[in-house]
Amino acid sequence: MLLGINIKLVWLAVAVIFGIGEMFTAGLTLIWFSFGALATMFLTTYIESIPMQVVIFGVSSSIMLFIATKLMVKKDESYISNTNIDALIGKYAIVEKDVSNIAYGIVNLEGEKWTAVSEKEVTYKKGEKVKVVRIDGVKLVVTK
Repeated sequence: MLLGINIKLVWLAVAVIFGIGEMFTAGLTLIWFSFGALATMFLTTYIESIPMQVVIFGVSSSIMLFIATKLMVKKDESYISNTNIDALIGKYAIVEKDVSNIAYGIVNLEGEKWTAVSEKEVTYKKGEKVKVVRIDGVKLVVTK
């Protein structure tokens, strides 16, 4: 009992408050504290010390938040956006403005002008045919 109130109800109220707070936030942050409060509520049967319950709440909430954050970051890093840009690799383009590895040039690939850079320390002159070996951001990396 805490000030005449059943401690389980206090932890349930804490869980509900964090749950409601989660509805007003953009990320999944407060929900883990809600789960921590629920876990603490169930453990109050075995642990009567309020300071110990607060420690359990803090530790369980932090562990859940840490694990969830790591899983979300890992999932986010593994996401690869599939685009049709990869279809350009291996195609040939015509140099319209000299291309080197230190200065960007312009190439015409299938009727579209692209910024290009040489893969090697070679300068390709206007009119030369080059092959796209990879895409670096919005630039084509080309070779002979």
